[in-house]
Amino acid sequence: MIDMPHVVVSPARRVSSCRQWLALGVLVLGVLSGCQGAPTAPEVLDVESPQARHARRAAEHAVKPQESFGSGATRIGLITALMAPSGETVRERDIRDGASLAVDEVGGGQLSLLVENTDGSPQQVQDAARRLAGQNAALIALTVADVPVGTVRQGLGASRAPLLALRGNGAERPADTFAFVSDRIDSAVEGASYAFASGRKRLVVLLPGDVSAAERQRLDRGLAGYGIKPTLVAATGTTTFSNDAAAKAKLKDIDAVLLLGSEGGEVAALSQLKANGYLKPNAMVVGTSGWTNAAYKLPEFAGSHLCLFGPENGSRMTSRFLDRYERAASADAAYGFDVIALAAGLVRSQGEGAINQESIRAPNGFVGAAATFRFTRDGSVQRTCAIYQVTAGSVKLLDPAPRSF
Repeated sequence: MIDMPHVVVSPARRVSSCRQWLALGVLVLGVLSGCQGAPTAPEVLDVESPQARHARRAAEHAVKPQESFGSGATRIGLITALMAPSGETVRERDIRDGASLAVDEVGGGQLSLLVENTDGSPQQVQDAARRLAGQNAALIALTVADVPVGTVRQGLGASRAPLLALRGNGAERPADTFAFVSDRIDSAVEGASYAFASGRKRLVVLLPGDVSAAERQRLDRGLAGYGIKPTLVAATGTTTFSNDAAAKAKLKDIDAVLLLGSEGGEVAALSQLKANGYLKPNAMVVGTSGWTNAAYKLPEFAGSHLCLFGPENGSRMTSRFLDRYERAASADAAYGFDVIALAAGLVRSQGEGAINQESIRAPNGFVGAAATFRFTRDGSVQRTCAIYQVTAGSVKLLDPAPRSF
């Protein structure tokens, strides 16, 4: 074995040598990293934190008085109250964002969306309608809740562009104006028709105390349209279901119960019907879109069926909406999307100039994110719905909405 000579190194020399090796090590690492592709300045800047990404996207979607999306020849107008002093509402933001998304997803390069964001006052809404008429908008949609629809029609002047009011069928509106939102009465009618089609003919309808006379009339007309004649229509909280002879004769073998509400004595009424033996073993309990989420957790409502409007989870629209806006798509987002889907369907099939009062009333309707919809002669909207079942404190899809009438 060869002995290496023993060398004594002074502390100063040791430090100096370490520095030399450190410098050499840094150089080698730099060369190695350079061979492997060192990050350049632009690449470093491309690394975006979640906070920065959120801020950037918020800035991209910030509300401005006038906005435009798309560059197609056919113009669609949307009037909102997103500039209201109280701030924007989730409902209107979802409608605007759903419509904007649809321009890219289904517009086919043929549409442009012109958004007028107002403070919600009648004057600003009317001025917005006047500007849209001056830009030859082919279709106008209104999301503002508190302004008379006639105000928009006045602002449009001589323009005959169809006007969609994102309100329920029960809201007042002028002639040649179309409702676009489905409510609990529509849900009740479609839910009852589902039970009726499944063979259940003896229906009890329980109404909450806040049902108006106009809603009651709409419900009666809707049920009659499907040939449904309820065995009994009663108000919850004021009606008791005794087990006397008269009640037994009238309420024998009830096979469906329609509950418009969920917080006004419905549990007690349903329990009475069951306790007195009036419900058949396979009786179907039908809820509506008027039920609260808390109702899904009540054991008395387990297994109930509900007709619900809105986008189905996992659809292309819901996925695209989540990707772009980083939040789930609501029914309002689907309504905004469907304003554009309606226009796109007409322009794609019939060309520019196809949007008018008659074409909107096409009996076959339109397929959108919130299922299939069409308009009646009086401008009311009719929409198919998905059937959900209450299970484990939530709802699960049981039967997808039909794609045609």
